[in-house]
Amino acid sequence: MRVWTLLGLLALVAGTAAAQQQRLIYDDDCSLDVDCVATLPILHALEDRGEVKILAMVADSADPFSAPVMRVFAKYGGHPKTVIGANQSDDPANPLCRKNTCNDSVWAEKLVARFDPGDTRAKFPDCVKVYRRALEKQPEHSVDVVATGFATCLNQLLASPADAISPLSGVELVKRKVKLLSVMGGRYPEGVEWNFECDAPGFHSLFAKWTRQDGFPPVYLNGFANGLNVLAGAPADALETVNPTRYGLRLAGTDQRPMWDMLSVLFAARGAAYRGTTYFTVGAPGTVEVDAATGADTWSAGVDSGHYVITNAASDQVLSALFDGYAHKSGFLAKEK
Repeated sequence: MRVWTLLGLLALVAGTAAAQQQRLIYDDDCSLDVDCVATLPILHALEDRGEVKILAMVADSADPFSAPVMRVFAKYGGHPKTVIGANQSDDPANPLCRKNTCNDSVWAEKLVARFDPGDTRAKFPDCVKVYRRALEKQPEHSVDVVATGFATCLNQLLASPADAISPLSGVELVKRKVKLLSVMGGRYPEGVEWNFECDAPGFHSLFAKWTRQDGFPPVYLNGFANGLNVLAGAPADALETVNPTRYGLRLAGTDQRPMWDMLSVLFAARGAAYRGTTYFTVGAPGTVEVDAATGADTWSAGVDSGHYVITNAASDQVLSALFDGYAHKSGFLAKEK
């Protein structure tokens, strides 16, 4: 009798822990900038801690090695079964993308060649199918989408019709299943930032559609200034022969990168505050607009479209200490177990 009672208690605890996990889809370019090699291990460490459940990852760049990089880090992080989708189109393909070489990478192909040779995006399912399958299975208003690259796959999702995966259109799936969209991009209240510039038509379209007035969940905007001085990288003693973060950073000629993307993940996983520490301040609701020709963004409070700008409440030092080493099962994990 006691054995069954104990087993039942353990099952209850496990079920409670699972219920507390934030369901999450991570959508990133992982192409020109090498910051994803520091972000991805942290994301998997968050899953190890039981804080998030990664439903899927999506590579939104047209670079053929972006999705394979995500697979390298899924395996490295101990989650080889992570579902990964790839943008199978040529978008972004506008003049600003070509000017910024947004689909090119000096490091991704070399990293994949070392850790998972022969892998390309052709071996991955289309990102829209991955989005649709992941969302279809989830409870209503339960999924946080973190978008830290281009708007390609999100726009393709919104344009998708009902199919064999789900009787709902992409718009209907998002409105029914997504709790919030956490976006890294823009300069607020106005300016030009790389992600938005590279996919200016895409973000113009996305934010024009994704509004509270049209029944979409809220958008939380993490701008360029937040992550500029929040830095992270591999531990000093990490070997590039076995540690893909160390190798990727070396290929890009650096030891650390700003953690713009990880701040959007942190907000989705933990909200503005967690265990007595306030990480972010959430501004008043308003509307962000992106110029389709230039990528310049403007945020205003005149109309409540459910678009919120978040700013750092914690210092750069506190946030850097949180991430640096956390990605590699030291530092942060040791402090917060």
